[in-house]
Amino acid sequence: MSNRRCAVFAVLAFLLLALALASASITGSISGVVTDKSGAVISGASVVATDTLTGVQANQKTDAKGFYNLPALAVGTYDLEIKQIGFKTYRQTGLVIDANSALRADASLQVGSINEEIEVSTNAAQVETQSTQMGEVIEGSKMTSVPLNGRNYIDLLTLQPGVSPYQCTSPNNCNDTTNGVGADESSVSGDQTNGTQSVNGGRLGSNGFMVNGADAQEGVHNGAAILPNLDSISEFRIITNNFNAEYGNFSGGQINVVTKSGTNQFHGDVFEFLRNTDFDASQYYVGRGDFIQNQFGGIFGGPIKKDKVFFFADYQGNRQILGQPQSFLVPSVLDRGGNLNDLFSQAAAAAGGPVEAVDVPS
Repeated sequence: MSNRRCAVFAVLAFLLLALALASASITGSISGVVTDKSGAVISGASVVATDTLTGVQANQKTDAKGFYNLPALAVGTYDLEIKQIGFKTYRQTGLVIDANSALRADASLQVGSINEEIEVSTNAAQVETQSTQMGEVIEGSKMTSVPLNGRNYIDLLTLQPGVSPYQCTSPNNCNDTTNGVGADESSVSGDQTNGTQSVNGGRLGSNGFMVNGADAQEGVHNGAAILPNLDSISEFRIITNNFNAEYGNFSGGQINVVTKSGTNQFHGDVFEFLRNTDFDASQYYVGRGDFIQNQFGGIFGGPIKKDKVFFFADYQGNRQILGQPQSFLVPSVLDRGGNLNDLFSQAAAAAGGPVEAVDVPS
């Protein structure tokens, strides 16, 4: 029995490790070299990065060359603190970590008491010099401030240079990955954009979609299988060129969505987006049909154990009432009198046969 439990545990551990290795990175890193005023490197200095929202810390000591590297930092804003005996404490605030980002933060310590502190604020744009990846990061605050019909983050991909929007209009011009499988690409995501867009002239089905580093791609059209609620997205990153080897499964763009998480403070919001026929203008010939759409939901997160464990939940509901105006023929004056010659003529003309008038006694 004990051997069986060990075997089950080993299999589970192997599966978890395989999933971890198969997922793409959604974290960032901070690295740099610590020196004194003369330029000499300082080894053994304590380096701590603290997430300003969760209080989670990552720490390391500089090596013999004064170098430090803090990998696998979750997306967020960090304060960096460097201490060494005989030097003033160095503190840098406002370091923003995005998905797949690599920041360089060198530090020069001044001689003094460790209780003294030098603080540097990071307000300027941060240039990423440690990676050759080309792409763009779109934050959640920008997504929710832009009016998006359908609240779909994929509609923002075309803001990136090299991304061409594409709309399937017939089976003849759809993504060729659906040929012969009996699938209709135009309905893969309902009335939402499914993400089959051309990146730098590539094929429509060559893009990769990930949520929190895990594969989120449906296998029929190679589009996005998961469309998170906009309010639940912390940011998403689209990489269009020079991506790392971890994305070797895809030759097009790489889209990685990072969702929000709980923090040390309870937080949340609710939303409601309404579209109603009463707000629409009437078309001249067909009037206006019923079109009532409600998109509603909310998010909520907070701490379970401060600085350690957090929770986050979101919900979005979609309700739609759609009624299309239609036109119908009504009987003419002759039809109502029993003379149906006009209907016979129309039917004969449609069938390609001769048309004969029939006298109807009055």
